[in-house]
Amino acid sequence: MDRVDNFLVNTAFRHHAEDHSKTYVAVEPPSNRIIGFYTLSPHAIDISTLPLETLKKLPRFSTISAIYLATLGVHLTRQGHGLGTYLMADFLKTCVRIANIGGGHFVVLDAINDDAARMYRRIGFTDLLDQEPRMLMSMARVRKAVQGGERRMIGD
Repeated sequence: MDRVDNFLVNTAFRHHAEDHSKTYVAVEPPSNRIIGFYTLSPHAIDISTLPLETLKKLPRFSTISAIYLATLGVHLTRQGHGLGTYLMADFLKTCVRIANIGGGHFVVLDAINDDAARMYRRIGFTDLLDQEPRMLMSMARVRKAVQGGERRMIGD
């Protein structure tokens, strides 16, 4: 069992119930078989890990609020059909809703491999130098991406 499957089967429900994280699933009707999911949690970034140009724009706190993408997974039979893109878009929209209610200056994730890192860079995530595979995107940029995506959907 790979790391993503193991998390979903053995950890996600317990973490959800204990309020460590929340897992959102995509299911296949009518069976309700899980075909994809993502897990997010509150997070804080130590400011000493951020680039100097980013620090200049931030308050002088020891940590900065963030929302962490703990895991995103798509069933093998559904990979390559856009479900991962859909789940990522839903995750980013959820991050905006969370930030609107309680804050969250960054969205943070750890890319599972080089292919995932390339995909995350394409949508606007940047590497935290000397901390690979950790990547982040400002909430301001997430908001722009979400709004741009909604405009494209409306214009279709």
